Amino acid sequence: MADLKFENILAYYCSPVLTGAKVSNLVSISKKELPEYGRLVQYYNRKFGKYDIKINPICECGQRILVFVYKQAELYKYLRRADVNTILEDYGYSSSWSLNRYIATLKMRMSKGDFPHEIGAFLGYPVSDILGFIENNGKNYKYSGYWKVYGDTEEAKELFELYDRSRCMMMEKMSCGECLENILDQFKNQLYIA
Repeated sequence: MADLKFENILAYYCSPVLTGAKVSNLVSISKKELPEYGRLVQYYNRKFGKYDIKINPICECGQRILVFVYKQAELYKYLRRADVNTILEDYGYSSSWSLNRYIATLKMRMSKGDFPHEIGAFLGYPVSDILGFIENNGKNYKYSGYWKVYGDTEEAKELFELYDRSRCMMMEKMSCGECLENILDQFKNQLYIA
C-alpha cells in the first residue's frame, strides 16, 4: 500500500529525520489530500520500524492532521538529557516516563488548542533556543530558520544548511524514482553529513 504522495510529503518535510540528521519533525497533512492517512501511518510504521522511525498523528485540527515523525531511541535519549528534562518537568513531565507517555502527554496538551512551549524539546531544538523562545514569547530572536534562534546563531545556521542538504538529497533520489524505504536503507544507523 505504498503511497507516492505520502512518501513525497515525508521526504520533503521530514528528510532531516529520515537521514538521521535530526531526532524529529512535525508535518501538517491535509485530510482531503490524503483521506487514507490512518492506514498509511499504520503501513509506514510497519515498514519504518526497522529504522526506529515512528509516525504518530498527534493532533487533528479541522481538515488537517499534525503528524510527528521521530527516531524513537534518539528522541527518548534527548528528552532524558538533564537540561532538556528540566524544561519538561516545568510543564509536568517526569524523567521516569516512557517515550510513549511523554508523547501521550504532548498529544493531550495539544488537544487543548494551544501549541505547548515544550514542543521545542520534542523537536530536538537547542535548549538555549527553547528557553529563549519561552522567556521572550517568541520575540527578540537573533535569527530564524527551521526555528527561532536565541543562542548560537552560527551553530544553528550550520544545522539549517545540513537540513537543507538533506532535503535536496532526499528529493533528488525521490525524483529519480527511488522509494523511501530504499533511501532509508542507505542511511540506517548513520548520520547524514554532506
